[in-house]
This record gives sequence, C-alpha cells and structure tokens, in this order.
Amino acid sequence: KKNKALTGISTIGFGNIIGGAISSIFWLFLAGLLNTESYGQLSYFLAIMGISSVVAMVGGQYTMQVYTSKGLKIEATLYVISIISSLTVGLILFFVFQDYGLSLLVFSVSILNFYFAELIGKKLFFKYSLTLILQKVLFVVLSLLLFYAIGFEGILIGYGLSNFIFVKHIFNILRNEKFNSNFLKEKKKIIISNYLTELTATARNNIDKIITVPLFGLAFLGNYFLGLQIIALMYILPGIVVKYTIGEDSRGISTLKIKSITIIISILLAFSGALLLPELLPIVFPQFTETILLIPILCFAVIPRAIYVMLMSSFLATEKNLHNAIGNIITIGLLVIGILISFEFYGEIGVAYSFLIGTSGGAIYLAIISWREKRNTA
Repeated sequence: KKNKALTGISTIGFGNIIGGAISSIFWLFLAGLLNTESYGQLSYFLAIMGISSVVAMVGGQYTMQVYTSKGLKIEATLYVISIISSLTVGLILFFVFQDYGLSLLVFSVSILNFYFAELIGKKLFFKYSLTLILQKVLFVVLSLLLFYAIGFEGILIGYGLSNFIFVKHIFNILRNEKFNSNFLKEKKKIIISNYLTELTATARNNIDKIITVPLFGLAFLGNYFLGLQIIALMYILPGIVVKYTIGEDSRGISTLKIKSITIIISILLAFSGALLLPELLPIVFPQFTETILLIPILCFAVIPRAIYVMLMSSFLATEKNLHNAIGNIITIGLLVIGILISFEFYGEIGVAYSFLIGTSGGAIYLAIISWREKRNTA
C-alpha cells in the first residue's frame, strides 16, 4: 500500500510539478513583457474565465473523480452536460466582452478539467501527467506565437487552443457510452453539493481579482497577480497530494501520514518564501514595486491553504462536501469584507492581509468540523 501510494503521488506529482512550473514560469515571464496594467488586465480576464468555466462544469470535476474511482459509468453524462453549458456560457461572455479568446478558453477549460478528473479517478496517473505536460507546452508555444502575431489577445486564444487535446477521447466516450439520466436523479444532492463546492472554491480564488479592479485599478491587480503566481508555486504540493488522496479516501484507505507531511512542508515553504522573496523580487521584477510589500503576507496563506485542501479531501470522499462549500463561503465573505475595509482604511497592503485572513477562516471552519466529527465517533 505504501509503495502504491508513493508511486501514485509521484506520478501525479511529476505532471503537476512540471506542468505547474511551466504555466507559472510562463505567467511570470509575461510579467517581464507586459506593463503592470496589461498584466492586471490579463489577470482580470483569467479570473472571469476561472469562475465562468466552473459555472459551465455542471456537476463538478470532483463528481467525475469520485464516481469514476468507484467504477460508475458517468463520463458521457457529465461531458454532454458540460459541452452544452460551456457553449452557452461562452456565447454569453462573447456578447458581453466581445473577446473570442475568452469564450474559447471557457469552453475548452471546462471540458479539459473533466477529462483530467476522469483520468485521476480511473488511476491513469501516467496518462494524466503526460497529457498535462503536453497541454502546458502547447499553451506556452501557441500563446507566445499568437502574442507576437496579433498582440495581447493572442495569449487567451493560444491558451484556449492548447486545451483541445481531449477531442479524440471525448468523441470515443460519447460514441460508446449512453447518457445516464438515472444517475443524475439518484445522486442529485451529492452532485449539487460537489458543484457548489467547486463553484465557491473558484469564486474564492478569483473574486478578489475582480473586485480589486474598480477599487484599486489594473496596475495594482498586476502587482497582486504577480504575488499570487509566485505563491501558486507553493500550492503545487498540496494540489498534487489532494489529487491522490481523494481517491484513496473514497476507498477508505488512511492518508493521515501523507497529509501531515504535506502540511509540514507547506509551513517550511511559507516561512522560507516570506524571508527570501522580498530580497529577490526587486532584482527580477523591478517594475512591480508593490509586489515586494505584498509577498511576505501572501506567503503565509500557504499554510491554511494546505490544511484546508487536506481536510477537503476527507469530506469529499465521505460525501459530506457541503462543509467544503461552507468553508469557501466563509473565505469569500472574509476576503470581500476585508478588501472593502482596506479600500477605506488600510490601502493596498490590506488586500494581502484580507487574503490571509480569508484563507485562514475557511481552514479553521473545516478543522473545527473535522474535530467535532472525530470526537462524536470516538
């Protein structure tokens, strides 16, 4: 069991580390090509894409991962719903923003995330890693080519085109499997709960970028987004581990040791980043002066984030994921209130503190619920 766990995490980890590093380094590379306002605009569109793509993923990728790991044939059902809903959301966004790249990106990301969840649920870890890395390489190549060819708009178009590596697989699924309406009826409550969990999680990850634009402007968002991209590198480890532990927790296999090690490493990364990054950033990104002030605070959000993700895995596996949605709502509430207060009293540094407090609030809620459940079952 230990060897299987290590192999599974290592294989997922390989793809996530390489893929995450490619995309994060590319976003950081773009910071050197764009000014702070353009970088902020890019962040704004990515935030809209993030929320819209999850709105289009009716059912949620956790539904795909959990039930495929249990051997249920639900792939075609979720893909059909996602294709219809993502096309609808993409068309709405086009009429609002008149941006082909944004609409294309929402459609492709929605279906690609389901595809990745299916691969992990079926324990096809090597295929998952290989596909993820290929997608990230295509993303960088196509985005750069189109950026130099047609300008800023080419970044989103290239990103969207890179996601269509799922086409052949989806076609085969839809051709060989039937739409299972009974599954939707039987698992309606769980599906809605999973959907709300992912929707609130995505809102948690993107709402700050959207509301900071009218309050602090695109230039500040560019600085803030750069800081978030740096700590996203620290999020890679919890993200790797949770992709593995959801399946194992669903099968009733203990993952306590793996989760504990993940949290300890995240603590070390947070302190290291808070100490070292303020010294390194002025050398690499001299034009992003505000990021230097924000990054030490943002780094410490890695700790509650790791705790939250590890607890989330257990609640998803036991189909008690409403707690995950509540935790996300608490984070969103604290984050939004904190940003609004910061605009009036504390200024831009308050946004970083709001991010830390909001992330901590969601983790504290899940920790309390987990402790209460363990006490009641003892």
